[in-house]
Amino acid sequence: MGKNRYDRQILAFGEGGQERIAAIRVGIVGLGGLGSHIAQGLAYLGVKEYILVDDDRVEVTNLNRLVGAFPKDVDTGMFKVDVAERMIKMITPDSIVTSVMQNLRSQDAIDALVTCPVIFGCVDHDAPRLILMELSAAYEITLIDCATEIIIENGCLQEFGGRIVVARPGDFCLDCAGQINMEVAKEELETPRIRELRKKHGYGLGEKVKAPAIISLNGVVANIAITEFICMATGIREPNRQLTYHGERGIVNSRKDKRRDDCFTCGYLKGKEDAANIKRYIV
Repeated sequence: MGKNRYDRQILAFGEGGQERIAAIRVGIVGLGGLGSHIAQGLAYLGVKEYILVDDDRVEVTNLNRLVGAFPKDVDTGMFKVDVAERMIKMITPDSIVTSVMQNLRSQDAIDALVTCPVIFGCVDHDAPRLILMELSAAYEITLIDCATEIIIENGCLQEFGGRIVVARPGDFCLDCAGQINMEVAKEELETPRIRELRKKHGYGLGEKVKAPAIISLNGVVANIAITEFICMATGIREPNRQLTYHGERGIVNSRKDKRRDDCFTCGYLKGKEDAANIKRYIV
């Protein structure tokens, strides 16, 4: 093969590895701080086909961490998926990008995502994590779920870091990893009417609080996730099931958790496809 843009990668994992990366259609759900980093990294890596899902537009407070976004995108009300598509196309013009400017709980989003062998989940709440967890198990899709967190107490930064869970159907899921609060997810999935009734009767749900966010932390977690994707796609090694970045100590830990024997997601839902009725979440 003559010299091409991927020569240095081919030196690492061979032509076959590069071909396998290029052949995988990847879904990214959530194109904010984490998702935009994932999109950029995959484009440089050589992924050729994408399904992007996010219904948010660019806001001025996104500009400290939304890779590929510019102040003019705020003025035009540009969708985050369009920012990501523009960036991907500038890096690899021959990429095929399908942008779904809708919520995950839409027919178009679900229909598009079930065609992806791999999905990166870059969402902020447990409700979409629950949907992605069930969808990935039912349609035998690998879900790489990413999250960051910065903990502030009394106005001072206490802890910061993030984690990556590689959930492969029948092997491991977010529930096995202890990284999803099922009760919170169920509350978030309630209809607006039920949520109002819950508040009226004093059952809380709390208020949405703006969380701290820093571009470098997103970059660390996103690139660890991409590296696990590379290992899985090329066969360099098995991906880690769960990695945690402890920013205050500057270390990454790999947890050795295994699938729970009684896991409903890994057991019953695996391979059920349409019979799992994921579309019940559509609103």
